Amino acid sequence: MSFVFTVPGIVETAASDLAAIGSTISAANTVAAAPTTALLAAGADEVSAAVASLFSAHAKAYQELSAQAAKFHTQFVQALTTAGSGYAAAEAANVSPLQRLEQAALAAINAPVAGVGGAASAAAAALPNLGYGNVGEGNIGFFNTGTLNFGINNVSPNFTPTDPITTFGGFGLSNNGIDNIGAFNTGMQNVGLANNGTLNIGIANTGTGNSGLPLSILQTLGIGNHGNFNQGLFNTGNYNLGIGLTGDHLIGIGPLHISSGAAPAAAAPLFAPAQAVQDIANFGYGNIGGGNIGFYNNGLFNTGISNTGSLNVGIANLSPHWDIGFDDPITTFGGFGAFNSGVENLGIGNVSPFDVDPSTIGFGGAGLFNTGIENVGAFNTGLQNVGAWNNGTFNLGIANTGTGNSGLPLSFLTTLGVGNHGNFNQGLFNTGNYNIGIGLTGDHLIGIGPLHITR
Repeated sequence: MSFVFTVPGIVETAASDLAAIGSTISAANTVAAAPTTALLAAGADEVSAAVASLFSAHAKAYQELSAQAAKFHTQFVQALTTAGSGYAAAEAANVSPLQRLEQAALAAINAPVAGVGGAASAAAAALPNLGYGNVGEGNIGFFNTGTLNFGINNVSPNFTPTDPITTFGGFGLSNNGIDNIGAFNTGMQNVGLANNGTLNIGIANTGTGNSGLPLSILQTLGIGNHGNFNQGLFNTGNYNLGIGLTGDHLIGIGPLHISSGAAPAAAAPLFAPAQAVQDIANFGYGNIGGGNIGFYNNGLFNTGISNTGSLNVGIANLSPHWDIGFDDPITTFGGFGAFNSGVENLGIGNVSPFDVDPSTIGFGGAGLFNTGIENVGAFNTGLQNVGAWNNGTFNLGIANTGTGNSGLPLSFLTTLGVGNHGNFNQGLFNTGNYNIGIGLTGDHLIGIGPLHITR
């Protein structure tokens, strides 16, 4: 036993003391089990019953964890007792080699420790959910299913993440698949709205590697592609089909041209009379009017394709036609985007009602398919709505109807309005009085207080 300083009596005494400690803790857990796991509700209402059930569930979880700890404690005491007896036998007989005794003691002690460590590692692999109604691992938000989703109602595979930085579920609203960003995407690594497939960027694309609007909406609109067999505008390569192409074996319209109007250097000032404005050169193909750049524009100072009116930028925008000059063309424009109608629209498919003095009103729609004045987002109707599918005035969120709503609509998720300030709110994280919902702050609340993170 050279260089080993072990007193078997002390080891055996330590094992005995540890056994006594375990017995005391087990007795205390047994006494506390009945009153903590069967907690009576403070009242007959649902909230009191839910609170009592919550604490009872935590007590049961504690009892299960205590049972596992007691099992580990028993195994450890047994291992320590075995080691003490082994050392005593070795000193008495002096026949077992030191290495064999050391390996036996380490195996006896490390076996239960390794078991507990494996369980802890498995528990650590489960990432917590943060929010409400999430199912899976590592979700943040509401009603997500799967792993590493962020937002509302996203669905992804419930995998154990190996690289959560580059592999996540859905980021946004109602995505289905892996690495989708935006809303209503299905598949993998789509960015935008309503894409279906893989590696799409934009709106409503189907397939693989599409960018922009789908060809089903604008059949041959692909802009600035490099390679072969492209369809659209300003493509570079071979076998391209469209307008403004560069390369060989092209099908479409060749070089662009400048209209017979005056050169830009000799162009009339912006505030010039109608004839001088009309004489400003057009750049492109099929333009009618003055100062147009692009294709098939009709009017003044349009840039893009098939715009009608004045100061449109984009595709097929329609605005009032200022034919005698105008006061403030920098802040007063037609449509900026695609398929806009009215004044000062920004985005796609917006419609605004006014045609004079927009500087005192604001703007038309900024976003996608808005109708009205000063709407920001998508599919809004009315005045000063921000979000998607709002109908009315001053709504903020998704699919609200009426005036001054914030969050998701009550008709969609009966009590889901997020982050409201004031009184008589329904939903999540509201601040004020007489609120109903979850995560409330204030007085006279009905619902659940602070949220918690799952383990």
